[in-house]
Amino acid sequence: MTMDLDVIERLMRMLAESEVEELEVTEGNLRIRLAKGAAVRSKVAGAQVAAGTAAANDANSLRLPRGDDEPEPGPAANSDLHIIVSGLPGTFFRAPAPGAEPFVSEGAAVRDGQQLAIVEAMKMMNPVEADCDGTVLEVLVGDAAPVQAGTPLFRVRKTSA
Repeated sequence: MTMDLDVIERLMRMLAESEVEELEVTEGNLRIRLAKGAAVRSKVAGAQVAAGTAAANDANSLRLPRGDDEPEPGPAANSDLHIIVSGLPGTFFRAPAPGAEPFVSEGAAVRDGQQLAIVEAMKMMNPVEADCDGTVLEVLVGDAAPVQAGTPLFRVRKTSA
């Protein structure tokens, strides 16, 4: 079951314009949790994918399940491998500013919640965060590339906790 991106964007706007601090919506096996302030982590349909929406000192966190066009992992799939995808459409940036060092590079160790990149959408810089501890094996998207919700951004090898 999928939730329309327009519905999710409307929920994000409603939350930002209200005094409500946190909002959770469940539709079938899909659960979306939006919160103001610090990023909130939750499991959605068995897959964890991080993306946040930040404006000044206010941040909303959103996790989406694997896209419909991505194949389900087969029985031989390596459970240590994890794909981090974009939570919304926009432009992918690896660094905080032009000419700056990227947030992470291939081979870098990352922690759950660590910022990996930015997706710019509607003039807002939305942090892309790791949703597990691990090592970045591959950056799947070039800098300044357009992305859609569900576009794979990073391949990460999870580390055991």
